[in-house]
Amino acid sequence: MSLIFDNLTKRYGSNTAIDAVSTRFERGVIHGIIGPNGAGKSTLINMTAGSYPVTEGAITLDDTRLDLLAKYQVANAGIGRTYQNIRLFDQMTVLENLEVCFYDREKSGVVAEVLWPPAARRRYAARREKCLDILRFFGLDHMADLEAGSLPYGRQRMLEIARALAQSPKVLLLDEPAAGLNHHETAELTERLAALRSPERIMIVVEHDMDLVMSLCDRITVLHHGKLLFEGTPAEVQASRDVQFAYLGTQNDIEDIRAAAAARRAFLGIRTRRRSH
Repeated sequence: MSLIFDNLTKRYGSNTAIDAVSTRFERGVIHGIIGPNGAGKSTLINMTAGSYPVTEGAITLDDTRLDLLAKYQVANAGIGRTYQNIRLFDQMTVLENLEVCFYDREKSGVVAEVLWPPAARRRYAARREKCLDILRFFGLDHMADLEAGSLPYGRQRMLEIARALAQSPKVLLLDEPAAGLNHHETAELTERLAALRSPERIMIVVEHDMDLVMSLCDRITVLHHGKLLFEGTPAEVQASRDVQFAYLGTQNDIEDIRAAAAARRAFLGIRTRRRSH
């Protein structure tokens, strides 16, 4: 199973957000997408999920042209996603946020359930147990009956990923999953995402946290001004001069930043001592 971008292009009037990107994402691999702000990372995710129409090119999952489908059809084809800004059903419970994902799949059986209540009870029990299993994985099962909007921010992030997994997607798209998390929460997230690696799933992570990306991802795609700049392993990406200049910074840049930070700390230390006198 592969997710293929073929000459993928997205334009907004005269502005080209994605410029003829061609690449392939394989199952069993955790892929990262990085690049400066405005590089087109989220645009790529939104086109894949059917949120944005494609201007030119194609997105193919196995033999299915995703760019020709409506958004709900893309989801039914096996695409699960999260968002930069959390989008939960705040007034629903944590468990209901997962259960609602089964509506489209199970609505055809409503009449049968009404006519035969035992079937309804079995389906309900099976659906609930599957959702609870996912919540247990993310450490959220004890919060199942709480309103989603009442959860701390870090738990809401976990819940959104849990919801994206409810339909067992073939492709899991995570758009800045660590945004707003503290160091401890990011470490926990990294550990849980690593445990989601599966030979039957493609995972694509768009993220600015380079520690997370370099420790989690098997392969990394680098975008710059909407174009494909580089692809490779984390080690190859870090060694690339093109990537260093465009995004990560060269060793001289890093040393200059460290020197400036040290000078700033020294200056503030002098000011503090003077005030104490």
